[in-house]
Amino acid sequence: MAKTKNLLFVLLAALMMTGSVIITGCSSGPSEEQMQQLNDLKAEVESLQSQVNSKNDEKSSLQKQIADKDSKIKGYMNDMDAVKKRCP
Repeated sequence: MAKTKNLLFVLLAALMMTGSVIITGCSSGPSEEQMQQLNDLKAEVESLQSQVNSKNDEKSSLQKQIADKDSKIKGYMNDMDAVKKRCP
């Protein structure tokens, strides 16, 4: 009984190894067209990433401008309050 289980296990392992060799051996590498598509997609990703970076830089610049204008407005409001306090 133990011998048949061992024999079955060995045959099953050999069958799995043979099957995996056949499956992996039959596949070929990517075609020239697929490589071109991949390269085109990589170039598009790089282009989009540079656009994202550019827009993020623009966003931070605009946020800085907004913060500067907000601080100026607060300064003007403080000046107006001071003038109102001085005028009866």
